[in-house]
Amino acid sequence: MPGAQETAAAVRVARPMPQWRWRTFPVFTALALGLFIGVLFGIPAGVLSEQGNGSLIIVVWVVPAIMLGLAFSRIMTRFLLSKNWIKPRPPRRAR
Repeated sequence: MPGAQETAAAVRVARPMPQWRWRTFPVFTALALGLFIGVLFGIPAGVLSEQGNGSLIIVVWVVPAIMLGLAFSRIMTRFLLSKNWIKPRPPRRAR
């Protein structure tokens, strides 16, 4: 029955993809880790040192290091909150 198969295919509608949230913690952590590893392997490979500018290497190294440190501090804070080793802050009152 070719007619039945055609109607079943016509009824089947593709579901839309969920909307991606770019400004989330996992995306930030993946970006920071990727940048840090890229710089880590890029400096010895000579990609950044070809210019001969040491201050550029330091700036390029520090930015992903700070981003990765912020990501790890968030993970550690969540871990400490889950173990009840620290107390959450009380909610702020509107002024």
